[in-house]
Amino acid sequence: MRNSVALAKRVLQQFRHDPRTVVLLIIAPILVLWLLSAILNSPNYRPTIAEVGLPAPMVQALETEADVVQLSSASDANLVDGKQDAVVTLDGTALKITVEGSNPGHSQACVIAVQRAMSSLVAGQPTAQLDVTYLHGSSDWGVFDFFGPVFIGVFVFFFVFITSGMSLVTERSGGTMERLLVTPIKSWQLVAGYCIGFGVAAIVQSLLVLWASTALLHFPNEGSPGLVILTTFSMALVSMTLGLLVSALAKTAFQVIQLLIVFVVPQILLSGVFDLTNAPAWMRVLSVCFPITHGANALRDIMLRGVGFSGVALNIGILWAFIVAFFGLATMSFSRRQTR
Repeated sequence: MRNSVALAKRVLQQFRHDPRTVVLLIIAPILVLWLLSAILNSPNYRPTIAEVGLPAPMVQALETEADVVQLSSASDANLVDGKQDAVVTLDGTALKITVEGSNPGHSQACVIAVQRAMSSLVAGQPTAQLDVTYLHGSSDWGVFDFFGPVFIGVFVFFFVFITSGMSLVTERSGGTMERLLVTPIKSWQLVAGYCIGFGVAAIVQSLLVLWASTALLHFPNEGSPGLVILTTFSMALVSMTLGLLVSALAKTAFQVIQLLIVFVVPQILLSGVFDLTNAPAWMRVLSVCFPITHGANALRDIMLRGVGFSGVALNIGILWAFIVAFFGLATMSFSRRQTR
C-alpha cells in the first residue's frame, strides 16, 4: 500500500508541474458541455413559407404554424438562397408546395406546418389536397443524407489532425525532430515537406472516403466528384497545417488529445452536425469563423444542391486562407525552435 501511495503522489506531482494539462482537463469538458447545452436547448425550427394567392383564412391559419411571406408570383420566391423554405400556391382544390428539399428536416417542417394549418380551419372552409414537389432532393432523402456531407468533412478533418499531430509528437519524443532542426533545412521547407507527405495521404483518404460514402453508404451526390475531392482535400490541408501548429504546443500525445478537444471539437459541434438555425446569434457568428463550417457548407452545396465551382469558390477560398495562415504560424513556431 505504501508503494501505491508513493506512486499516486508522483502522479499528482506531475500534474503540479504541468499546469497546462490541469487547465485543459477542467476547461475542455466544460466548454464542450456548454456548447452542447446551448445547441440542444435551441427552440424547434419554425419554417419560412412564401404564399401566392391563398385565401385569407388559409393565410391566417398558416401564420400560426410558420413565418409567412406574401408574394405576387411564385417566381419571386427565393428558395435557393434560403430566404424561404417553401412556396405554396393554390391550384383549384390542390395546394401545391414547392420545398427547397436539401434539408429533409426543414422540408418536413414545411409540410407539417401546412397540414396543421389546413386542419385548423374552421368548419365550412374549403379543404385542399397537398401536392409536394422538391427543388432539390426528393421525399426519399432522410436526415442522414443531409448530414452526410458534413460527416465526410468532419471525419477527414478529425483523422488528419490526429495523424499529423501525433506523428510530430512521436518524432519529437524519438529525437528525430531535434536532429532535423539542427540541419541546414529551413523551417518553411520542413513544414512544406510534412505538408506534401501528409497531403498525398490526404488525397488517398479523400478518394476512399468519397467512394465509400457514395458507393457503400449511398450518400447523394448531385454535383461534381472532382469538386467534392477538391473540397475534402482543402479541409485535410487545413487540418494538417493546424495539426502541425498545435503539435508545437504539445509535448506528449496526451496533450495532443487535450488540444484536439479545445481546437477541433468546438468546430465540429458548430460545423453543421447540429442545426444552428434557431441557435443563439453569437453561436452562428462563431461558427462562420471556423474552417470546418466553410468546408461543410461547400460539401452540402455540391453534393445536395449540385452547385458548381462558382457557387463554392468563396468557401474554398476561405479554406485556403486558413491553410496559408496556419502554414505561416507553424513555420514561425519551427523557426523559434531552430534558434533555441
